[in-house]
Amino acid sequence: MLDLHFGPAGWHYDDWRGRVYPERRPRGFHPLPFLSRCVNLVDVNATFYAPLSARTAERWVGLLDDAPGFTFVIKAWERLTHGKGDLPSGVEMQEWSQVLVPLREAGRLLAVLVQFPFSARPDGRTRDRILTIRDRLGGGAIACEFRHESWLRAETLAFLEEEGLSFVNIDQPQGRGSLPPTAIRTAPLAYVRLHGRNAAAWFDRDAGRDARYDYHYGEAELAEWTGRLELLAAREGPLVLVGNNHYHGKGLAAVLALAHRLTGEKLPVPGRMLENFPELAPVHRPDRGELF
Repeated sequence: MLDLHFGPAGWHYDDWRGRVYPERRPRGFHPLPFLSRCVNLVDVNATFYAPLSARTAERWVGLLDDAPGFTFVIKAWERLTHGKGDLPSGVEMQEWSQVLVPLREAGRLLAVLVQFPFSARPDGRTRDRILTIRDRLGGGAIACEFRHESWLRAETLAFLEEEGLSFVNIDQPQGRGSLPPTAIRTAPLAYVRLHGRNAAAWFDRDAGRDARYDYHYGEAELAEWTGRLELLAAREGPLVLVGNNHYHGKGLAAVLALAHRLTGEKLPVPGRMLENFPELAPVHRPDRGELF
C-alpha cells in the first residue's frame, strides 16, 4: 500500500484568505485542523528563519487529535545550510532543536529537510557539513535538497545512499546549471518538492517571495510528475509530496491533484479552492464540515 504524505510548504499566507481558507474565519479557527481534512502533512518553513519553541510544536500536536496520521517535515535552520562560517554552537542548536522534541514524542515528525542553496557543490566540505548536521539533529530521517545539477553525479548519489540520506527531487525554473526534475530514491523516504516554473521572477533579484512562487501547474506538467511519482512509489517506503508554489494556494492545488492521480482516492477540497481551481472538481469528495 502506498505510504503517501502530501501537503503544502507552510500555511500562514495572507493571500490564502478567501482562496483556501474562509473569507471570514470563525472564532477559534486554526489552519492546521482545517488543512488536515484534505492533506496529511505540512512542510514547516518558519523553522528555516528562526527557532520555534517546544510549546509551539505542542500546540500543533494538540490541534490534530482528529488527524492521527498527520505528520510534519521541519525545515532546518538557514544557519546550518546557508552560512559560510561555522555551524551554530551546541547551545544554539539545542535551542533550535527543541521544536522537534514534541513532534518526535507524538510520532508526528517524518523528517528534517536540509535545503542547500544553488551555490552549494558536492565537495568534501559540503558532505562533511551534511554529516555534522545529521549528527547534531540527533537522528531521524534527513532529506537533502540541492539546486545545482552537479549533485546528480553517481558518486554523490552513492554517498547519500550509503549514509541513508534522502535526495529531494525538485521541480524548479530551469536556467544554467539548474537541477532538472528527477525521480531518485536514495533512502527509504522518497521526497518530491514542487517550486513552480516561474522563471521570469525566479531569476529576478528584485522579485518578491510571492512572485517567485506564483505558478500554476497545468495538465501536461501534472502528467509528467505523475509518472515520476509512480516510479518512486514502485519501491517500498514513505513518499513525501510537497507543493512550495504557495501563492494563492497553487501548490496545494497541485498536490491534491497529484495525490488523487496516485491513489485514485477522492479528497475533500475546500470550497474556496473549488471556486478558484475548477479542475479539482473530479478530485473532490464532499465533506460535511461547515468550514469546507
